[in-house]
Amino acid sequence: MLDWLRKIRKVSQKLTLPSRDATAGRSQIQLNPAKLTPSSEIYLSSLSQLHLVISDLLQQDSLKAPDASQSEAQGVLAEAYKDRSKQLGGLLIRLGASQMELQSDIRERLEQLVMRTEGADWFEDLMRIYVVFGILQDGASQVSKGLPAAKKLKVDQLLDSKKLEKFCHRELAAGISADPALGPRLAMFGRMVVADALLEIRDSVDLSKVLPNPVEDDAVALAREQFKTLEPFTSVLIAKHTVRMDLLGLTA
Repeated sequence: MLDWLRKIRKVSQKLTLPSRDATAGRSQIQLNPAKLTPSSEIYLSSLSQLHLVISDLLQQDSLKAPDASQSEAQGVLAEAYKDRSKQLGGLLIRLGASQMELQSDIRERLEQLVMRTEGADWFEDLMRIYVVFGILQDGASQVSKGLPAAKKLKVDQLLDSKKLEKFCHRELAAGISADPALGPRLAMFGRMVVADALLEIRDSVDLSKVLPNPVEDDAVALAREQFKTLEPFTSVLIAKHTVRMDLLGLTA
């Protein structure tokens, strides 16, 4: 228990989300996700690395799954996400430019996210995938609206599968049903890692079209401005996240 509380304090020190006061007077203006789409090279590199990270996490988690059927299922999902990453890599190759440095930078950022959101056991790590990577995949799906038509079609096909979400829901729900103490713990853990997911959303989108003249020389003011600008978009992602939590009988 003490280790888990230390983990909460460690994560909270890493976050740079603006305070509640900073988001007073929230805008109700809708934000077209297509305005947040980065270049095809950046988008595809980010999505490829995201899929590869999910694959790696599933493979690692399968080694500590409570039973063999869960381990096998995670192994199958890991291979599926690895294959999707390869398909996205193929799209990048066809763009005719090497993205090794870009993908390395993205991978490093995602690895920091993984370290900040590490759980205390198999169920918390599964909750991380359900919450954090659920939000990130929702974000990627929305932002794909600004891609060229052919690339958007391929990306939409890759993101259309709900097998991972269904697996996470099934196993988390079963765990909560078997252990009444697990639900409150997972609910708290889920709330804790949402901020990390939103930070990655901010870092993965292109804000230049919606925030052409950002604040300079003040990191706190810049973060406040960025999240205020993104709020109509992140509100949609949080709404989807809330539905997923509701399906587990947990408060988002």
